[in-house]
Amino acid sequence: GASSRARGEKPDALAALQAANEELRAKLTDIQIELQQEKSKVSKLEREKNQEVKQIKEHEQHKSTVVVTELKVKLHEEKMKELQAVREALLRQHEAELLRVIKIKDNEIQRLQTLLNAVRDGAPDKVKTVLLTEAKEEAKKGFEVEKIKMQQEISELKGAKKQVEEALTMVIQADKIKAAEIRSVYHLHQEEISRIKRECEREIRRL
Repeated sequence: GASSRARGEKPDALAALQAANEELRAKLTDIQIELQQEKSKVSKLEREKNQEVKQIKEHEQHKSTVVVTELKVKLHEEKMKELQAVREALLRQHEAELLRVIKIKDNEIQRLQTLLNAVRDGAPDKVKTVLLTEAKEEAKKGFEVEKIKMQQEISELKGAKKQVEEALTMVIQADKIKAAEIRSVYHLHQEEISRIKRECEREIRRL
């Protein structure tokens, strides 16, 4: 009876073991499926993250490109403004110089025209007068230049003379002080000599 029961229990144990084995396999399959799903989720999240990082990088790069472009445009505008200002200043300077030269040339042309008209009129006296007037003007200009030059030299000479006079005054004052000191020393010597003579005379009388 015991051996029959043992033979009857073995198939039951084997069946239970097989059932447990099947259950474990089913659970393992479920776990593998779940693990695969999690891997898929992680892969999806990584792709989304990489895509987001890529978008952020592209956005920042775009912003940097925009800022650099704006700075380049601003710098170009400032350079153009500076160039325009320099160009206008040079143009004004050139115009002023041109007007000055034109004025000089106009005066010269007018002078030559006056002289030519005088020659055409056949009036030697008039030509002579014009030339004499020009010579006087030139002489006057030369005289003014020489006058200014001489005035400068006179001013320099006056300054030098003043310095010499001041130095002479200082020398005279020093001589006066020295002479006063010499007179004072001379009087002191005379008094000392008189004192010694008196002492000598008293000593002689005593002896």
